[in-house]
Amino acid sequence: MKKLVQYKDKAIALRKKGLSYNEILGQVPVAKSSLSLWLKDLPLTKSEKEFLRSRTDKNITRGRIKAASELRNRRLDREKIWVKEAKDIFNKYSNEPLFNAGIVMYWAEGAKTSNRWMLINTDADVIMMMSAWLKKYCGVTDDDIYYRLFIHRVYDDGRIEAWWRSKLEVAPDRFLKTVYKDTIHKTKQKSGHQGCLRIEVARSKKLFFIMKVFKRLAVEYYRE
Repeated sequence: MKKLVQYKDKAIALRKKGLSYNEILGQVPVAKSSLSLWLKDLPLTKSEKEFLRSRTDKNITRGRIKAASELRNRRLDREKIWVKEAKDIFNKYSNEPLFNAGIVMYWAEGAKTSNRWMLINTDADVIMMMSAWLKKYCGVTDDDIYYRLFIHRVYDDGRIEAWWRSKLEVAPDRFLKTVYKDTIHKTKQKSGHQGCLRIEVARSKKLFFIMKVFKRLAVEYYRE
């Protein structure tokens, strides 16, 4: 019993010095439940409370900095692997016209800030070419590719999506929900307008990064 009293007194003294429960348990060999019981109603002065709070905040800040650093290092390690993969692909296909055409097309029409591989165009031939490009050079499969129609409602007669599916020979389940764009016009302004179609690749953060490397490598290649 005397030893427990000594442990309790020591725990209280350490707590007032600003030590955390885990730090106190490193010096006072008791169960955490006992420690909680001893300290839960511990009266602290204003300065002691402020000291504990500031120490906790510092620990949290250090923990966040460490976690952020670890995440950054993992990201950099991952991106080094992706850069090497992109260089290997580029070196293998840089003399093929279709490969270079795909890079330029994405450079012109593809998403730049989404962190996903996406390209939108009104020309079905462009969409077909990019679909073939993805499969040939990037290992993308039909199951990875989705399409989404963007159109003003005034042009949608209920057959536009079917028109795109027929052109591309794509199953209905590859099409995501159509997006209707705002317009002030109540009647059609362009004859034969079929809207814009976006082709996108699921889970494509890596591919999006690789496209940026392709662009940089292409610029360096043609400068030389």
